[in-house]
Parts: sequence; C-alpha cells; structure tokens
Amino acid sequence: MLDVHALEKKIHGFKDFLLHIITITIGLLIALALEGAVEWKHHRDLVSEAESSLRSEIAHNISTLTSIRQQIKDEKKALDDDLAALSVLRDQPETADAAHKNMSFEFRIESFDDTAWRTSQTAGAFNYMPYENVAEFTNIYEAQDDVYKTQRQALNDILSAASLVVTKHNDEKLPTAVIDQVTDRIGMAQMRLYFLSGLVDSLEKTYQEYKSHHPEAFRTQVPAVHTAQPPSTT
Repeated sequence: MLDVHALEKKIHGFKDFLLHIITITIGLLIALALEGAVEWKHHRDLVSEAESSLRSEIAHNISTLTSIRQQIKDEKKALDDDLAALSVLRDQPETADAAHKNMSFEFRIESFDDTAWRTSQTAGAFNYMPYENVAEFTNIYEAQDDVYKTQRQALNDILSAASLVVTKHNDEKLPTAVIDQVTDRIGMAQMRLYFLSGLVDSLEKTYQEYKSHHPEAFRTQVPAVHTAQPPSTT
C-alpha cells in the first residue's frame, strides 16, 4: 500500500504547486517500480521452482513406462493362457479341474507422480510461465493421465472376465454359454491392452520430444520413484 501524506507547509503560487505534484509523481513512480520489481522477482522464483519440480517429476515418471510395458506383456501372455484353458474346458470338460488351475486373472496398475503438477496449479505458477512451456507440461500430464485411466479400464475388463469363473469350483463344469462369455470378455481385455500399448508408445514419444528440448534436465541420472497400486488378483 502506498501512502501520500499531507503537506507540512502551505503552497505559495503555481510554481510551488507544480513542484509538489512533480515530487509526488516521481515518488509514486519509484515506489511502484520497486513494488513491481519485488513482485516480478517473486513470480520468476515461483516459475523457476515449479519448472524444476516438474522436470524432476517427469524424469521419475519416465521410468514408470518400463514397468507398464512389462505388465502389458505379462498380461497378454496370461490372457492367451486363459483362452487356451477355456478351449480345453469347452472341448474336454472332464479336465475342468486342471483347466481351472491354469487360469489366472490379475493386473497391476502403475501410477504416475503428479504432486509437482498439482502444486504448480495451486500456487498459480502457470499464470506466469510462457505459454509454450505450459502447453508442453499439459501435454505430458494429460498423456500420463490417459495411460493411467486406460490401465484402470483394462483392470475392470479383466475383473469382469474373472467374475464368471472365480465363483466356480475347480471341478465344476462350465456351461458352454459361460465359456463363450468369458472368452468375449477376455477379447475385450486384450483389445484394451493393445490400446494401452499404443498410448504408452505415444507417451514415450512425448517424453523423448521433451528430453530433446530440455537435455539439461536429464544429464544427471534420477532414481526411479513412483507410486504403484497393489496387485489386484482374482
């Protein structure tokens, strides 16, 4: 807040009045300039800290892709094995016990860190960041969110398929209609995994573009730190 104090002596003539106005104006301009400089430095520090945190967080998240790729690979194989077991149940119902034991439905969700992203939004750092930088970070975090959401959908597909089998005893014969339902749901889960794999490829490309624009952020090896939800099995 800027304070303008009353005169301590009377003004005599227009010359004194003009000198007083000029003095006040200069004082106000200096005060405003100093206040603006302080605010500018605060905004610059806010942006610098936010960008540093975001780059560090992204460096951590890049390592998460390796785990997701392996999980997709493992789950594709598991679903193929489940389809083979269902084929046995359909053609050789007397082997239901062995076929049931060969079936396994599980999928682990790998999440991405987004603390720096949420903190930067709350602190208002993006209001003072260059547009191209905001767009770059937004593109990355939206792509990460798409991957995470698709993982959840894949988990739901797998659980949906498992729900038709998990309530049956190992030696219980599955009706052909149920086998067909489980097969269809596994097919949906497989398609979801293919879609997820494509999203992971796209996210990796986005990461590579980011790294090429900011090589200084990746000169030091950053240990992998990410939060993973516990395995969901049935």
